[in-house]
Amino acid sequence: MRRMQRVISILIAILFAASTVSVVHGQTSTIQLLNLTYPSQRVTNPTAPVTFDVAFSDVPKGVILFAGIQDTEYRRFPLGMVTGASEACLPLGETSSIEPFCAWKLNETSGREHIEFQLQISNRARIYYLAAYAGLANSTKQVIPNSITYQRFIIRGGSILTLRVTVLDNVSVTIDGKQQPPGTISIDITPGVHAISVPNMTSIDDSTRLVFGGWDDASMQTNRTYDLETDTQIAAEYIKEYKLTLSPASANGAGWYYEGSIVEISISPQTSLGLLGVLGAKTHFEGWYENGQLKTKSYNATLQMNSPHTLTAEMTTDYTLPTMILIVAVAAVVVLMVAYRRKYHSTTKT
Repeated sequence: MRRMQRVISILIAILFAASTVSVVHGQTSTIQLLNLTYPSQRVTNPTAPVTFDVAFSDVPKGVILFAGIQDTEYRRFPLGMVTGASEACLPLGETSSIEPFCAWKLNETSGREHIEFQLQISNRARIYYLAAYAGLANSTKQVIPNSITYQRFIIRGGSILTLRVTVLDNVSVTIDGKQQPPGTISIDITPGVHAISVPNMTSIDDSTRLVFGGWDDASMQTNRTYDLETDTQIAAEYIKEYKLTLSPASANGAGWYYEGSIVEISISPQTSLGLLGVLGAKTHFEGWYENGQLKTKSYNATLQMNSPHTLTAEMTTDYTLPTMILIVAVAAVVVLMVAYRRKYHSTTKT
C-alpha cells in the first residue's frame, strides 16, 4: 500500500496531461479528469469543497480506479468527506482522515465517476498548491503504467497570518496608518492588501542618525503596499551616519557621513591677518585636535567615520616681524621728534 502511494506521488510529479491512454490486459484504455471545481475566493471555513469527474473507457472489469488530491509538496492532505457516484469511495488505508486518495473496483468498462472531497483548511493563511488526480491499478494494487492523469489547482485559505518586519531598534514601522513600537515587530493580520511604511531617516542623537537604505527585496520605497497571502517576513535596511564638526568654519569637510566612510579634511595653513599680515605676521598650523588630544599635524588629513567627531584646527600666529617693524618705527618717530624739538629750541634762542 505505501509503495503504491510513493509510486503515485512520483508519477504525479512527472505527468502533465489531463487525460491518459494506457494499455491494460492488451487493450487500450482511456481515462480523463473533467469538470474540476474548487473555491476561487479565499476559504475562511474549516473545509473547502473540491469536485471533479473521472471518465473512463475500454477498461477491463475488475481494474481498480483510484482518485485523490495531492499536495504538490507530496505531503499527505487531510480529507473530510469522500464520496463516489456509483458506490462508496473508500480510502485504501487504515485511517480515512489522512489518506490522500481512495479507490474502488470498476464493474463497467466505460463510464464516469463523480468525486467530491472536503479538504480541511487551517485558519492560518497559506496557499495550497494541489493536484487532483486519477489512475488505474490492477487487482494486486500495482499502478498500471501511463494511466495517471491530473490537473493542478490552487486554493487560498485561512483568515490569519503573521507579518514580521525587521528593523533596527530605533526605527518605528507604520502598518495601515498605525505606528508600531520601535524595533522589529511581529503581528497577526488578515490576508489582503496592507500599507507598510518606514521613515526615511531616524535620529538617534544630535550626531548620529539612521538613513533608509532599502528593503531586502531591493525596493527603495519607504511607503509600500503588500498583498499578503501567507506568513510574511520583510526587512528594512538602514545605514548609520555620523556627524563631523570642524572648527573654524573655514575648514573643509564638515557634514554627515556613512559609518566607515573615509573623509578628507583640510584647512589653509595661512590665514589672512590684514595689515599685520602685510607687515610680515604669519600663522602656523599646529594640528587637528579632538577633546584636547592631537589627532594629526597635517592640515590635509583623512579620517574614518566610525563614530561622531568634533575637530578643531589649532593655529598660532607669529608677530615677530611686525613687532620689530613697529619698534623701529616708534624709535624713528622718537628720534625725529627729539631732533625737531632741538632744532626748534635753537631757532628760538637766535
